[in-house]
Amino acid sequence: MSAGARDVTSSPEPSVIQVRPGILDQMGSGVAAVSSPTGRGGVVIVTDETVGGLYADRVCASFVNQLAVSSVYRIPPGEGSKSLAQLSVIYDFFAAHRIARDGLIVALGGGVVSDLAGFAAATWMRGIPWVALPTTLEAQIDAGIGGKTAINIRGGKNLVGAFHRPRAVLIDPTCLRTLDPRDIRAGLAESIKHALITSEGFFAWHEQHVDAILALDEVTLVELIERNVRIKTAIVERDPFEQTGDRMTLNFGHTIGHAIEACADDYALRHGECVAMGMLAACRLSNAMGLLDRGVVDRLRSLLERFGLPTRLEQAIAFDRIMDAITRDKKARGKQVQWVLLEAIGQTHMSTEVDERAVREAYESLIHPT
Repeated sequence: MSAGARDVTSSPEPSVIQVRPGILDQMGSGVAAVSSPTGRGGVVIVTDETVGGLYADRVCASFVNQLAVSSVYRIPPGEGSKSLAQLSVIYDFFAAHRIARDGLIVALGGGVVSDLAGFAAATWMRGIPWVALPTTLEAQIDAGIGGKTAINIRGGKNLVGAFHRPRAVLIDPTCLRTLDPRDIRAGLAESIKHALITSEGFFAWHEQHVDAILALDEVTLVELIERNVRIKTAIVERDPFEQTGDRMTLNFGHTIGHAIEACADDYALRHGECVAMGMLAACRLSNAMGLLDRGVVDRLRSLLERFGLPTRLEQAIAFDRIMDAITRDKKARGKQVQWVLLEAIGQTHMSTEVDERAVREAYESLIHPT
């Protein structure tokens, strides 16, 4: 490389990630510590109507004597808000509040908020800084980490997006006390995924701590979150832009899972619920291809059931619709679907050579379990 040239493909600066019970009330100082000198061009907290009602005032109060919060923008809760229409309204809001290039976006909420607010930050004035304050388990261990931002369009989920890492991810496990138990369980699917693709020991840890996790034991939750953060961060650092294949392993369970989620009526299923079924189908597919021992399939099914996650699809979706969604997914390369399969817990197998009949059988096993 010639003198003075810059490697534009190099990894972005890593995010500062903190996990601490009670950090919610010190968010202002935490954000100011990592955002200086940004924030002078305005600070907008993007949240949803539910989370905003619970935490927006507390977070705004924590900014006193720190950065000045220009405004709070609330979106309707749910996957439907990850849309071009909602993004356009956010841009208008930024313009009305004169958010400048040295402004700051603060995403307070779950995966929908971090995806939408992060993408708005990535594209407003060609990119301004943002900070994630994740309040759901799924966002704390997965969606809020790594800088993937996106919205959905009619053609598929997360098809329009950008890599734009937050300056910081500040995680308060006590936020999980206000979550619907269904959302806690859905978030656990991503933790189980991390264990399946990286560590037999971590998978066994889940099996040993089901009761403590569901009881929201604080010590156990901190360990759960910290272990997931280390796994996700290590993978992202090796493959920040999903080019080497390392980051692709994080899509385990998402190929069929995303298809189910996209085809379900009005996003009726939680993302994590679809991932749970997608992982089980992927394990059954791996077993059918002679890669994975049947015992792992049974262990996964048992663990999902213990956590109250679905192992069967209650309302059948035609396989043709599922296959169409799979081939439209952003993970496809050309006309080839990139399958993340499993050879053993902690050992993934990437393949584009998967017979459609085997995919059908794996999917239909969710409708008619064997």
